[in-house]
Amino acid sequence: MVRSEGTGETSAGAQHAAPRSIQEDKVLTRARSCAYRYLTIRPRSCVEVERKLSDREFPPEIVSSVIDHLSRLGYLNDEQFARQWAASRVRSRGYGRRRLAQELRAKGISPDIIKNTLGDLFEGSAETDIARGEADKKLKALSRFEPEVRRRRLAGFLERKGFTSEIIRTILRTVL
Repeated sequence: MVRSEGTGETSAGAQHAAPRSIQEDKVLTRARSCAYRYLTIRPRSCVEVERKLSDREFPPEIVSSVIDHLSRLGYLNDEQFARQWAASRVRSRGYGRRRLAQELRAKGISPDIIKNTLGDLFEGSAETDIARGEADKKLKALSRFEPEVRRRRLAGFLERKGFTSEIIRTILRTVL
């Protein structure tokens, strides 16, 4: 017990941080459980977990505590998440740099991490090779159309995949 100067009162928690109440511990436990369940579905960014916990109406200090806890444990790492997400989307969907950057921004990844991730992922001519592979697959479905229609549809398809106009022009010149 510590005696407060001038008041004559003693305080049990004066030497330590204010103890959390049982209610706060229960809320923290519920928030952590919610975050763990959310992370079992697939990896998430810090912002995604923060949004989820906020949507579930957990207090901001609890949300912050859970995010810090999960980061310390290594369950939340935005750089690792961005690398995994981008590589997966290229492998499964054939997306280009612009589309991936847009998706990562929507997930709350910082511009620096996005730049580094996409720079590593698309070293050399990898993006052009991906676009060429996607174009070859799409051309099979477009074979029944006139050349101009085929060209227009292929260009729109590649644009929606997130490739730059420069890459699209290169691909159109080589495959049509």
